[in-house]
Amino acid sequence: MKFIQKAVFYRFALIVVMLGFSVAGVEAQELKCQLTVNAQKITGVDPSVFTNMQSTLNEIMNTKAWTNDVFSPEERIECSIFIQITSSPAQDVYTGTVTIQSSRPVFNSTYSSPMLNFLDKDFEITFVQNQAVEFSPTTFNSNLSSILSYYAYMIIGLDYESFSKAGGTKYFNLAEQIMNAVPTNGGDAKGWRPFDGTRNRYWLINNIQASKYEQFRKALWDYHFAGMDNFYDKPSLARANIINALDKLESISKDNPNGILLAVFFQAKSDELVGIFSGADPSEKTKAVNYLRAMDPTNATKYDKLSKN
Repeated sequence: MKFIQKAVFYRFALIVVMLGFSVAGVEAQELKCQLTVNAQKITGVDPSVFTNMQSTLNEIMNTKAWTNDVFSPEERIECSIFIQITSSPAQDVYTGTVTIQSSRPVFNSTYSSPMLNFLDKDFEITFVQNQAVEFSPTTFNSNLSSILSYYAYMIIGLDYESFSKAGGTKYFNLAEQIMNAVPTNGGDAKGWRPFDGTRNRYWLINNIQASKYEQFRKALWDYHFAGMDNFYDKPSLARANIINALDKLESISKDNPNGILLAVFFQAKSDELVGIFSGADPSEKTKAVNYLRAMDPTNATKYDKLSKN
């Protein structure tokens, strides 16, 4: 059995166990995270601050136990966080953007399917070298710790959701708790509030938790576990299940065509979807293109190429 097959099998087994009981007394270290800090635009600040920031945050993301579940090294969820610092309006205060990406392995393959590719434009933190970064899902310690832990649980929740129906609920709840603990009148509260825009941390967790968008979470399982994980030996079944996922997403699109869930999904999946349906039969390809062009008009040019192949 290939390494990646083992990773998928054990991840699924882990989630099945997790749904029944927690393994106490064992640290998890669930994430394999590459965190990068880019501050080339900043002057007047010692560059060692950002070197230290990158080192400190990498250590946190890769050594902190975010759950009570047991992960072996090959099961850790691959993800990346790219922090672009664009200004320093006060001493030890930094603003910019953060891009969060994650993926999960596909059974019987060396391929990893992208799960999340999200640009957060409301990044503002206070960072003091050699000062501990404290974490709590129910108590606000700093915007830095809240942002990191929020995205850690979003990554874990999406990963679990792709292996087990409603498997990410616990971690989405934790992400929501983190958001609710942030003081909404603080100077660095932007991105945590509903009136800060339509595509931010508030709306991401709000929509993924909303019962009216439950089809989105069901689509994640159809797409990944029933779809992608069958692609190696049952490609026709895999595509049929992915079509089922697109059908569920269409129901969301009719209700909220410009919502954050569809934007996040297609930001991660557009290129992959082209690859999936490039080998489909003409009728299935046409059905997929119709779904994709309607739900993701931004990438319509990509999908049109499918019709020409």
